[in-house]
Amino acid sequence: MIRKLAWVIIIIGLFLVVFNGFQWWDQLRRAVYDPIASKKVAQDWDDLQAKDALTQGVSTKNIKLKVSNQIGELIIPRMGAILPVVHGTDDESLKKGIGHYIGYGTVNPGETGHVVLSGHRDTVLRGAGQLKIGDRLYVKFQGNIYTYQIRKTWITDAEDRTIIVPISKPVLTLTTCYPFDYIGSAPDRYIIRAELIEVKKDKEAV
Repeated sequence: MIRKLAWVIIIIGLFLVVFNGFQWWDQLRRAVYDPIASKKVAQDWDDLQAKDALTQGVSTKNIKLKVSNQIGELIIPRMGAILPVVHGTDDESLKKGIGHYIGYGTVNPGETGHVVLSGHRDTVLRGAGQLKIGDRLYVKFQGNIYTYQIRKTWITDAEDRTIIVPISKPVLTLTTCYPFDYIGSAPDRYIIRAELIEVKKDKEAV
C-alpha cells in the first residue's frame, strides 16, 4: 500500500514538473530575443545621456482595450528583446507577455500620466537586471512609437502600494519580481521608472 502511494506521489510530481515546464516554455517563446531586430527601432538606442522629458503625452482616451488582448510591443534593445504587451495583469494575461496594468491612476502608453507594465522575471523580463539609467524603452502602440528613458530603479516590498499612483506627467513604470534568481513566489519587486522623451510614427504600422 505504501509503495503504491509512493508511486502515485511520484507520478503526480512528475506531471506537475512537466506541466509547469510547459507553461514556462510557452511564456518564454512569446518573447523574441533578437539583438539585431530590437536595435533597429532607433539609431540612438544606446545613447545614455539624459534627454528632456516631455510634459504632455498623446491623447488616446477613446480607445477601448480588451483584457488579455495584445495591444502593442515593448522593445528593449539593451536586452535584445521584443515583447508583446497585453491589456491586463491577471495570471492569464501575464502568460501571454508584458501586462498593461488596468486601474486607478494609470493610463494607456503615450498618454499624459502613469503607464504601468509588469512581467515575469523568469520569462519575458529575465534580463531586466542589466538595464541601466539612461537606457531607452520603446513602446509600440496604436501606430506610434513612444520612447521612454530610464531615470531610476529600486527594489521594494511586494505589498508596496505607493508604486501604482497617479502621476501628472507622461511616465512609465516597469515592474517584475525580485530577487531574479529566487525560487517560488518572490517577496520583493524590482521597479524601473522611465520618462517619455519622444513620440514618433511607427512606419511599420502605416
